[in-house]
Amino acid sequence: MSEAAPLFSPVAAAEKSGPATSLLPHSFSTDHIDKADRFSAWRRSYQPMVDLRQKPSASGSTFSGKQVLWDLGEIALAEIRTEGLDFISWPMQMKNSGLDHWCLTLFLDGTCHTDTGDDQYVSSSRLLQVHPLGSRFSGSLTDCHFIMLWIPRSFCGDSAHVLDSVAFQSICGPMGQMLSSYITCLVAQMPYVTTTEASALAHATRDMVIACAAPSADRINASKDQFAATLIERARKFIQQNLYNSALGPDLLMREMAMSRTKLYNLFEPVGGIHRYIKRQRLCEAHKRLVDAQNPCRIQDIAERLGFNDGADFSRAFKREFSYTPSDARHHFIQTSYQDTQNLENLAPSDKLPFILRRLQF
Repeated sequence: MSEAAPLFSPVAAAEKSGPATSLLPHSFSTDHIDKADRFSAWRRSYQPMVDLRQKPSASGSTFSGKQVLWDLGEIALAEIRTEGLDFISWPMQMKNSGLDHWCLTLFLDGTCHTDTGDDQYVSSSRLLQVHPLGSRFSGSLTDCHFIMLWIPRSFCGDSAHVLDSVAFQSICGPMGQMLSSYITCLVAQMPYVTTTEASALAHATRDMVIACAAPSADRINASKDQFAATLIERARKFIQQNLYNSALGPDLLMREMAMSRTKLYNLFEPVGGIHRYIKRQRLCEAHKRLVDAQNPCRIQDIAERLGFNDGADFSRAFKREFSYTPSDARHHFIQTSYQDTQNLENLAPSDKLPFILRRLQF
């Protein structure tokens, strides 16, 4: 893997006397891991997103990967170097992780081939591609140097359809070049960003991405799934607004969306099915209420309001989803943010990206 100078160097940043409240990076390098365990650690770091595989020609050889990660609270950003590998997003993986983010990848060096089953896409140096994490896809990378930006769907509100319209496409033209330049400069300036500026920067970055990705006439013509994207966004919004409605389910959605059961089920099949999606959104809402210090409601009351009438069933479902109990969430879970990284700092370097991606879901 080539060793061109990174945009950001943790060592160089440490030597600079930046402000005491600078937003600190989280670095992960396989160079500090036993050779036999390097790829498995790298694979674990990306497990919530995709399953990584070494290329057959590299099987058994020493792997090298480097990652510098920033947590801006509402979004996350990373500069990454990796040797060539294959990747795949499995249906079961999507069901288990439940991530509903867009991953924007700006390639600085190297090439990425992506196959969605219906189409194939190629991204190369200085091209910015959008991967929706709630979709099936697979592909391969050459030795690459790239920047990844993760933006949760929930953070985009009514503008979510804009990024759906460019799923798996490269954002090209003057607006794409402007966005690529912005993201490159963003990474270069991260050593000077303070914790108090992080949230404003996250909002500004989201707005910049949406403005540059807004569909042009060419992209609208190229998008085969524009209508489906609009439908599913309407359905997601309706579900979010009705999480506390005991009647929420396929029948209510069919009436609201004026569509058949088959069409509704097909619409949500890529994200694990309609029942699974509603249940997970309710569990995420319960999690949000449980970690809210201003919410005095009992665990059982929160569960019942969200349609979980059996406390034991709720606890089991909650633990399957988040790997800890509702009581743990209420009493011991510290919601990590750019102002409080105590939990994050205690994690192994390979576990920090999965932790941040799951936290963005809330």
